[in-house]
Amino acid sequence: MFRFVVILACLAVSSTAQAADLPPCKVGMHVPRVSPLNRSATILAIDAAKGSYQVKGEDGLIDWVPASKLRSSCTGVDAAAVTTQYFIGNWSLFIGPTAHHEVIDSKGYLVVGPGAHVPPLQINTDGSYVWTLDSKTTIKGRWRVMADKELRSGTQPPAILLTKAEAGRDWQVSRAGVNAGNNRDAISVDRVDLGLSYRGTRLP
Repeated sequence: MFRFVVILACLAVSSTAQAADLPPCKVGMHVPRVSPLNRSATILAIDAAKGSYQVKGEDGLIDWVPASKLRSSCTGVDAAAVTTQYFIGNWSLFIGPTAHHEVIDSKGYLVVGPGAHVPPLQINTDGSYVWTLDSKTTIKGRWRVMADKELRSGTQPPAILLTKAEAGRDWQVSRAGVNAGNNRDAISVDRVDLGLSYRGTRLP
């Protein structure tokens, strides 16, 4: 047991030392690895307040990524802390790819869909929210600040709870960095009792 603890401590020290040896991330810098795709890229722009970096890969694709995606190449700046005011506003929602079964040529296949945009979510300063589910259904409810002990595993505070929202269930709303395409604020909207989630991007 002692030997295992020592090994973990050495690994932590080694990781910290490695990070300290990395140069600061700068515009124009070529980074050999941008996770999670582990592709090389060049830094085009930096938004220090959001802790985001615009990178252009050798394939020509341009994305905004958080500093954590560059840590094996350079030392970036993490996003500034926010309060629950971060969640106030209008958010465009997107549901990610989901797996489902389809019958093709009399054979069953597990197919992953492309994902889709869904109607928006409005979070107001007075503690209310308006969640448009479709052309016929709009939910108006209340939100509150979540205590740390209530947060879903892996969630960094702050977060808020939309009470009795879609499907009559409670949904957690937490910060999720920035939208890779336009660097706008992003949120994760997660049903607290199930694995269903939406990704949100702040509308202009």
